[in-house]
Amino acid sequence: MSPPESSSEPAESSQSGFLSGIEFLTGEDPNLGSFLLTIGGVTCVFIALFQFTLPSPVSHLLTAGVIIITVVSAGFAALLDSLGYFDGPVEESQAEPASTTQRKPWVPTEPVTAPLPPLLNFDAEFRAFNDYYDGDFPQQFEPLFADYRRLKTNTDNRSTIASDLRADLNPIGTILDQDSPVYDNYERISEGLFRYIGNAAGHLTVEGPAFYDSTDTERDVTDLNDELARAEVTIENEGEPIALDLVIEFYDAETLLSSRSCPVGTVAAGARKTVETDVFVPAAADDAVPVITPADQ
Repeated sequence: MSPPESSSEPAESSQSGFLSGIEFLTGEDPNLGSFLLTIGGVTCVFIALFQFTLPSPVSHLLTAGVIIITVVSAGFAALLDSLGYFDGPVEESQAEPASTTQRKPWVPTEPVTAPLPPLLNFDAEFRAFNDYYDGDFPQQFEPLFADYRRLKTNTDNRSTIASDLRADLNPIGTILDQDSPVYDNYERISEGLFRYIGNAAGHLTVEGPAFYDSTDTERDVTDLNDELARAEVTIENEGEPIALDLVIEFYDAETLLSSRSCPVGTVAAGARKTVETDVFVPAAADDAVPVITPADQ
């Protein structure tokens, strides 16, 4: 029944406008008891003034007028109270409940331009610190958090910011005891920054090569001498995305016998990529070593 509901809106709006228009009489946040007390006090003052300063016929008439006004005012107060004007909720004075979820100081308010590589992603470590300090971090953490937020929102100069982070970490090491339950988190942050700032080769982990014969059975390189085989190398990148080349070198003791080159392509941050290539295993080969180099070198 939408028409009756819509017709009540102007009446409610008119009532609200009337009530807000009499605030100059009652003041903000009105109270019925205070209003009646004020009427009673004013009435007593005027009655006393008329009775003690004016002759009897005039004083009686004015006193009667004051009493009539008092009765009307009391009736007006009762009407306002029936409309819910007194002791109503005051929206402006109601404070918003405080958010129970406080922003973590290592989380930037700006959009994150690109995810951090695993070597630089210290969110888990900072959560451990947050639990340890119950959210009340020592002031030594402030520069570290500020640079970590910069790290998350910048991709062009992350090496420079990582160096700043490494410097920010030094004061924290002075306030942490080695027996502290969060000291391992401090060491993981330090190791990750050290590896990231160093050579890009330190960002990579290489597994293999593993060799497979024509029946797809894994064999040792010494069992495949002078044969064609399939080589498999797995590369894990904990740094920034990088394009790589792979070279598999075959040795007899310390003597290089031959090598096989294979392009890897780009390995994304935090990704594992397996590269397969056919190789000819030279006679007398007793070892094979994978060599990974950036593609632009």
